[in-house]
Amino acid sequence: MGLTIEDQLAIQGLTARYNFAIDLGDAEAFGAAFVEDGVLNMPGQEVKGRPALEEFARNFAGSVRAPRHVVTNLVIDGDGTSATLKAYLSLSIMSGEPAQPTILAVGLYDDTLSKEDGTWRFVQRTFNMDS
Repeated sequence: MGLTIEDQLAIQGLTARYNFAIDLGDAEAFGAAFVEDGVLNMPGQEVKGRPALEEFARNFAGSVRAPRHVVTNLVIDGDGTSATLKAYLSLSIMSGEPAQPTILAVGLYDDTLSKEDGTWRFVQRTFNMDS
């Protein structure tokens, strides 16, 4: 059986909460978007487990000005307990003086998710940057 509309909406909501958490430096909410031993893969970096994910979010929030993760074109497939997600990401920040919006990264998310106790979370979130 495929995903229900409720499951698809929950995964879309998870993606939005993840983006707000990393942009606002909410480390606990960012970590909660993943299963306990979840993994975030990015070019040259792998972050594994909620404590490390939370630390990553805390560090990211202070490393750039006004980050905005914008995710589009979500393609969600799966069943009642596991799913995959592919989506485009554009990450902008404010940079320079006077501050101007600047695109920092553009690429593709390729994710696996799991539904535990009625809640969808990322098992593995992989970001492949366009080059």
